Amino acid sequence: MRFRTTLILLLVAVGLGAYVYFVEVPKATEQAQKKTLLEFKGDDATAVTLTYPDRTIELVKTDGTWRLLKPLDTAADQTAVRNLVNAIADCEVKKDIDKPESNLAAYGLDKPMVTITVRLKDKELPAIEVGKNTPVGFSTYATLASDKKIRLVNSAFRSGMDKQPKDLRDKTILTFNDKDVDQVSLRGDGKDILLTRKDDAWRLERPADAPADAATVRTLLSGLRTMRAVDFPSDSASDLASYGLNSPRLTIVLRLAKGNEQKTVLLGNTTDKKEVYLKLADAPTVYTVSDWVFGDLNKNAKDFRDKTVLHFDSSAVQELQIKRSDGSLVTLKQAPDQKWQVDNQPVSKSLPTVITQYGRDLSELKGYDIAAEHPANLADFGLTNPLLTITLSGAKDAKLGTILVGRRQSSDNKTEYTAMTAGGGTVFLLREYQFTRLDKPAAAFLQQPTPSKTPSPALQTSAPGQDDDD
Repeated sequence: MRFRTTLILLLVAVGLGAYVYFVEVPKATEQAQKKTLLEFKGDDATAVTLTYPDRTIELVKTDGTWRLLKPLDTAADQTAVRNLVNAIADCEVKKDIDKPESNLAAYGLDKPMVTITVRLKDKELPAIEVGKNTPVGFSTYATLASDKKIRLVNSAFRSGMDKQPKDLRDKTILTFNDKDVDQVSLRGDGKDILLTRKDDAWRLERPADAPADAATVRTLLSGLRTMRAVDFPSDSASDLASYGLNSPRLTIVLRLAKGNEQKTVLLGNTTDKKEVYLKLADAPTVYTVSDWVFGDLNKNAKDFRDKTVLHFDSSAVQELQIKRSDGSLVTLKQAPDQKWQVDNQPVSKSLPTVITQYGRDLSELKGYDIAAEHPANLADFGLTNPLLTITLSGAKDAKLGTILVGRRQSSDNKTEYTAMTAGGGTVFLLREYQFTRLDKPAAAFLQQPTPSKTPSPALQTSAPGQDDDD
């Protein structure tokens, strides 16, 4: 009896195991694997065509690079096209419609929103037809032209396939290497600016001869190199006047050292969408860019001026004199042993790091604007009796320069801090915090003694032999 029961249980276990192995495991494996509309890898696609009721977009890949062929032959946005192809390859089928209606209009498949054709190296895959979204459930009806079976896919697939040519075009406008640019000119709105680079140093040549701020020039070049098209209003503009490009608001010309090549950028009117028309002089395409691009590029001569008050090597400074308008004077001097002293105070009490930082602050002192060039009356800028007169000397008392810092009331009654070099011709405007960093008394450069802590009366005790009355 026991043997028979054991045998029955064993047979049941074997049968259950067989059912799980041959039925449930394959079913679970099939469910775990995502069912897609088409089976291919995105990297294997060599061509994609999107056919809409009103347009056709054709893309081909040659030597690993995608290119737009229709509606025009031009460079494609590689990232945008790869994302498109991967979305097609990964399109998951959520459900098959077992008993579809005979009227394809119910699914929007009588006139598909788009028909997608993918070609691989050796074959063309069945075309995908995309219909309308379901009333509920965030799904879209789709079918393959090869079997016309109605399927449900995620509605994000439909929106992802709704493309205009501009969505897949390369939006790069200008390509160059900053290091190859040796001349930049800006013209328009009454300005005529010329910048040249020599020995890695930029200089302003027009409208005045002066050192240029290298960081500002780099920012301009970066803005030109990284700007991207928002739209492509025309690829063969014949009437530039309608875009304001016959007489541009701003013309920027880059000269490249190699081959003496020039790249000319024209910027015209602003659209209702707050975009600006832009065109390269040697190409027919008219682009639009965001209006902030124009704002970043539309610089004036002051923007390009190097606003460093005094150029000098801070490591060469061996003496600093800070004279105030009240006649007080602070002298910082480096002793023969390379240690600093303050007003002849013992070197051991000085704070060399504070002095070193003060020297760096002076060497990096830049105005945020230019108040005047060669002013007739320095009193207008508070510089006839400056708040600070800072004189710097190097080895053997060689003068490195003198910085004058003043203060004035602006036309709108605001306090402004000014600075210039003694004998110089340019008055710069400083921020208040810059003046505060420079306006240091001798004590700021000296180690202050640590105050001794006086014992609290409650902690004091009487001397031996004395009572509290004593």
